[in-house]
Amino acid sequence: MTSMIPTARYRPVVRIGNWFEDICLENEKVESFKTLRDQGNLLVEKTRRLFDNFHKGIELEAPKENVYFGAIVQLMPMKMNICDERVKAKPALSIIINERVVRHSQNINDECEITIAPSVNPCVRNSFRIVSADEKDRTNEVIKYGQHFRLECVESQDDALLLYSAAKAANLKSMIYTTFDSRKWGEINLPLGLCRKSMIGPGKEIPSGYTKWYCKHIEPKKRFESFGAPVPSNTALVITHVPTNKNLAAENVIVQTLFGPEFLVSVQNYKDIYNRECWQNIWMICNGQSKAK
Repeated sequence: MTSMIPTARYRPVVRIGNWFEDICLENEKVESFKTLRDQGNLLVEKTRRLFDNFHKGIELEAPKENVYFGAIVQLMPMKMNICDERVKAKPALSIIINERVVRHSQNINDECEITIAPSVNPCVRNSFRIVSADEKDRTNEVIKYGQHFRLECVESQDDALLLYSAAKAANLKSMIYTTFDSRKWGEINLPLGLCRKSMIGPGKEIPSGYTKWYCKHIEPKKRFESFGAPVPSNTALVITHVPTNKNLAAENVIVQTLFGPEFLVSVQNYKDIYNRECWQNIWMICNGQSKAK
């Protein structure tokens, strides 16, 4: 006859394991959540604040025949090879923030990146102010073909944020950190970024020339005769980076951002067999709701 070995049994009300430690851990999580909520540091609240700051409405310059210094404008590619016909909003040069930065900043700063995004309405993230490149106040002066200018974020206050690009270093790496990159024939294109005005100049981190741009006529044969002529608004043109002599380029590469799918942008030359700029390098400076010519 087999002997029965008694086994230890517990009543249902008896707690086993690290029950006290589990209760303390759960209470600590609740208290941490309440503290973050009271301080407004929850990720969901940061994200909501981020969208409010970046999508703050802005009023563009009144539609005029030409582009002026001091005007708030949008830079729009004239054409994008978008297969989806449901996309009705016109794309515009825009500012994004990546997930690494959003945890400690919900405003536009020098760690933000540049893309091309659908522009339903002008807002802080897709509008720029055109300012002089020679530190002179040229407000309300007409911009001319070949004249240098800078693009400033409209939210800039004491220390302005400027759009810039930079040549590659000796090790062929870019000076600008970006989450995504585009390539031409296997080589990484020059990206765009934002820098503070206090960081540029002689002996500083970024040469002032890296923030300078100028416009060229869309037709290469008319560039010599159009040099010095007023730049028309809402008209096809080419925007060139001064130190690298490369053009602002819309890349047909879609990436996923916090604001949804958007296109990459770079500084690169795209030309056809007739030495004319391709669709990637053709832009317009929009200063109102008037249609492109």
